[in-house]
Amino acid sequence: MIVNSLKQRPFCADTTNKDAQGQYRDPLMKWPLRGAAFTNEIGEGLRPLIGSSANLFWAPVFLYIGADIYDKYKNDGKEHSPNSRRLIKQACFQGLASITLPLVAIKAGQNIFSLFGLLNKSKITYSAEENIANLAKTFVANGNMRAYHNKEAECTEKFKDIVKNNLEFRKNKNFITKSLSKIQKMLNINPEQNLQNYAENIIRDLIEARKSMLNPSDEFKSNKLYTNFIKALEAGETKSVATKSVLTKMLDSKMLNSKIIKTIGGFIAVGFAINPIDKFVENVVIDKFLGPKIDNFRK
Repeated sequence: MIVNSLKQRPFCADTTNKDAQGQYRDPLMKWPLRGAAFTNEIGEGLRPLIGSSANLFWAPVFLYIGADIYDKYKNDGKEHSPNSRRLIKQACFQGLASITLPLVAIKAGQNIFSLFGLLNKSKITYSAEENIANLAKTFVANGNMRAYHNKEAECTEKFKDIVKNNLEFRKNKNFITKSLSKIQKMLNINPEQNLQNYAENIIRDLIEARKSMLNPSDEFKSNKLYTNFIKALEAGETKSVATKSVLTKMLDSKMLNSKIIKTIGGFIAVGFAINPIDKFVENVVIDKFLGPKIDNFRK
């Protein structure tokens, strides 16, 4: 009985679903179901804060897009009439308006707000600060802090070399970073020196924090870093593992403000862009460019 019922009522828009004026109302445009179309934008906007967990936000939107494409294939708003041209057009629309262009807007907003870091003491972008912090986390995880124990100068130079080599590689491959570097030089800002200064400050803070944890003063014992270190030891971690864990959390804490600012930038950008994106894709890309080509191809 259930199977027969499904065959009689395929998954598509209900043609009896009309408003008071008799106009068709798309059930997929009703809330809260409509909200599934925006989960990927929420996830990508939050990515600076939640990292790879943002990938989970893509599952609902793909389900929604699949349902919408199938719905438009089966239904034209007046009757159930499967049409592959509508399917292709709706797939193109969703691919651009729900996935590609909003993602571009979010990344653009995050990159623009990253520039506010140039106003800080570091005089480098928030993205550059995060890149250096991530390199520092790798540096800590690989045991370099322990390897350079009591060799502060060597440890500092080693990390600065890693930062220099890594960011120079990125600069040579990234057009935006190269353009930003040229602008900074025009304003008499030395981006390379600022990056090195920030890297030096980061590694010195880590060295000092590690020394204080292993040989704490009475004053430092009330510090949150030492409290976390003791908790890690009490949980069964070795001194080496506990030190790495605390230093990593310390770096994450340093980056929290910059991640929040980039997150705000991404949401602001997509908030302003979402309606223009929908109209541009529908009225220009689909109606004037792709739509006619699809219709002619099918003919």
